[in-house]
Amino acid sequence: MNFKTSLLAASVALVLAGCGSDDSAPVVGADVSSELAKKPNIAIPENGRFIDAQVEGLYFVQGMEGGDGWTTADGSYDIDTSNPSVRFVLGNEHGGLLLGNISGRHISTPYEALGTQDRAIALVRLLLTINENADDAAIRIPTEIRNAIEGSTIIATLKAIELDRLDNTASNFLSALAAETGERYELVSENDAMDHLKGSLENLERGSDTKLTHWAKGSNWTFVSRSASQRFGQRSESDEDNISYKLIIHADRTLGDEMFEKTYRSASSIFTLKEDNYVARSGSNDSSISSYYSTIYMSCVADNKTFAWVEEGEGENLQKLPACNGDTNYQPKPEFNNVGFVYDYELVDPNGVITEDEAYSWDEVVGMGAMYKCMADANCSEKSLTNYQVSERDDSHKNERSKMLRETQSGSYDPITDVYTETRVKEYLNGNNKGRIAESISFTYPVEKVGDDRHVDFIGSWKATALNPLCPEMVAEATFTFRETGLTMSGEELNTNENGCYISTYEEEEYPYNELAGMDYWWFGTNKAGASKATLDQLNSTVRWNDRDDNENQDNFKINRFSYIPAGSNWDQGIFYRFTLNDNGNKIATETLRKIVN
Repeated sequence: MNFKTSLLAASVALVLAGCGSDDSAPVVGADVSSELAKKPNIAIPENGRFIDAQVEGLYFVQGMEGGDGWTTADGSYDIDTSNPSVRFVLGNEHGGLLLGNISGRHISTPYEALGTQDRAIALVRLLLTINENADDAAIRIPTEIRNAIEGSTIIATLKAIELDRLDNTASNFLSALAAETGERYELVSENDAMDHLKGSLENLERGSDTKLTHWAKGSNWTFVSRSASQRFGQRSESDEDNISYKLIIHADRTLGDEMFEKTYRSASSIFTLKEDNYVARSGSNDSSISSYYSTIYMSCVADNKTFAWVEEGEGENLQKLPACNGDTNYQPKPEFNNVGFVYDYELVDPNGVITEDEAYSWDEVVGMGAMYKCMADANCSEKSLTNYQVSERDDSHKNERSKMLRETQSGSYDPITDVYTETRVKEYLNGNNKGRIAESISFTYPVEKVGDDRHVDFIGSWKATALNPLCPEMVAEATFTFRETGLTMSGEELNTNENGCYISTYEEEEYPYNELAGMDYWWFGTNKAGASKATLDQLNSTVRWNDRDDNENQDNFKINRFSYIPAGSNWDQGIFYRFTLNDNGNKIATETLRKIVN
């Protein structure tokens, strides 16, 4: 995060986030001569446990295609220490609901498997709903799922579940399961699921207590932190259980190449852990412009004018307002607000960049909590970084009225990827923003010096599985092969027309990366590390684009939401999710990619 902004607790939006690469950050501190602290060796465990309470009967596969089995009564699963990634499926060897690939670790939860808040809570809801245990202190998946045969209705309907649309996609599976068990199933509420997860995880100690010497003050390691907002929500005043959500759009290809280039910027927080100071590095920028303010920004850029922030008022009435060429009454163009009913934009603020290194005392850093506190105290470990907590605090600035904030934070450190992943949910409890909710995910990891970065390289073969809500009984499977020059697809393609769904065969032509970048795979070619590589925030972004062929006149706007949690030492063993929606917010396709050949 932008440390100076965070320290002052002054942000333009509820959540500061951004998407981008490392390319625009100047190489500062390249003359680093201080010795880097040595990384510790943390042994890979031979088994782990899956906890949402302890889960029995969850199917797992070791490595890419290694040994398999089901979690035991205490949630235990085996880990191949020579190929320490584990894939989880609600189903069996014939398939089912693919959850995620994780690096082998002592304890895994829905957050490690799925990443985003909405899908993690949805999994908890589903597991609690089908739990055949007498109470929810432990979860036992029905044996009918474990014993389901290939082609059975249970397996087919499990494959059709979409966790981000659980209420719309789980009914067929629950009916199929009820037909086998004789039980009645009604989905557990989101609030009950959140309470259950809090009770299961809040005081649970997870992972090794080996000190991460390179995550400590004085280590001289530089860190990159990247984040992406996921959703904004508003809780109803009349019905507290009713929350309306908007997905966040981070990049918009429909505005044309020129506007895309002008509004797309690299976003990251870069800092170095010196002995005497925490140093926020020049070039860092994770400040954002969101919602209505983002439409002002885009309109101002389109008019070739200068966007900036202007302070007006004083004391409790002091506010920072967006201005175009100094005009705080500037009205955005309507074409930049044509997705506002279902989505919100969040773009990187060009005014948020740090122009020179800024040093802060470690006493100041301690107050930031979470990973910053353990860095300052030099006691970070997998155990201290991996936690779940719910807290309330006053988020107001000096001279402002109280702004009580409830924050739910799930942090997880992966010793294999050396990445700290944090999922946050913030909700204002009073004031003008009462009921305002924001969900975000962030990734923090060490690099040897400023200017370095790490990426997920797509080169290799990935198994692709496609679903469509119009025909949940149909599943298309294909192989996506990424090479140095582009992508080739082979196998089945799931299509729709006026008559419904049908499966065709991909024509094995190569799509170059610059062509993919003009569509929904917008990050290809934006990183100097290589056209096939992406940063973690890019792989957790949402993009709007126009799926219109050159010979067509009618626009075909689509929104693609991506989700990816890194696994494995090269970060490429996770599950890549690609969700396609229309401008009205309706899901029209889901695709998952899993690397099968490097």
